[in-house]
Amino acid sequence: MRIPAFVMLVLLFCRSVVLPAAGPTPFRLGEQGGILVPVTVNGSGPFQMLLDTGANHSSISEELGRMLNAPPVARGLVSTPAGDRESLVLRLDRLEIGPIDGAATAAAVPSSDLKAAGDIAGVIGQDLLADLRYTIDYQDRLIRWGDRGDNDDTLAVLPLAFSDGLPVVEVRQGDSLLRLVADSGAGGLVLFDGGGRKLPPMTPDGGLVRVDSFHGTTMARSVRIGRFLVGRSIFRDFPAVLLLKTATMAHRGDGLLPLHIFSRVTFDGPAGRLILG
Repeated sequence: MRIPAFVMLVLLFCRSVVLPAAGPTPFRLGEQGGILVPVTVNGSGPFQMLLDTGANHSSISEELGRMLNAPPVARGLVSTPAGDRESLVLRLDRLEIGPIDGAATAAAVPSSDLKAAGDIAGVIGQDLLADLRYTIDYQDRLIRWGDRGDNDDTLAVLPLAFSDGLPVVEVRQGDSLLRLVADSGAGGLVLFDGGGRKLPPMTPDGGLVRVDSFHGTTMARSVRIGRFLVGRSIFRDFPAVLLLKTATMAHRGDGLLPLHIFSRVTFDGPAGRLILG
């Protein structure tokens, strides 16, 4: 099992201009459960990009940056479980997807690094998403912009907070409380070992597996959790990977919560809620 753990950037950036309403955006579901969407940049495209709620800043391939002649404005630190490295940050005059329509910045990453998520030209991260309200409808393969997510089949309403630009929710497991990043880019549940939190009971499941990120590969232990709870949802004998937590991963809490295991996920940034259905 390959579990992508996607880009994390620590830098100063210019926020884009966002508009309050837009029609739904269709998406394609990648092999690892990633959300692949069409994005127009500087009037060109559309380009296929990954909408990744677990990335705090957007990125584009170096190839696309050269094609657009996008000027560099800064350097930023890219941090993943595989390690850290610096990257150029480019200015985009106009980026368009759903209600997002305005100037933005994006880290320039090698096209080969993006292959962990498939054949994509970039990543849409929380610098463009955090202030919005939208539903990821996995059944209909649509992003419904402006949707409040109020439905009779709601499984959980979790308080949503942002830590270093990442959306973090608290998920109770018996007498322990996990702080997990709500990550549409994660292929499966990732838990961090060595973070000081009490993790749910788990059993080994086949030894080591490879964890891919945009900037390298690391190894993790494959495990199964007998009973994993998220609101009214109970996942039994649930597969996960256990990754040794490093200092650069402190901002990621206790792990990554994959969103494609639910039928519908609503991010309500203005109200600080994550609604699962």
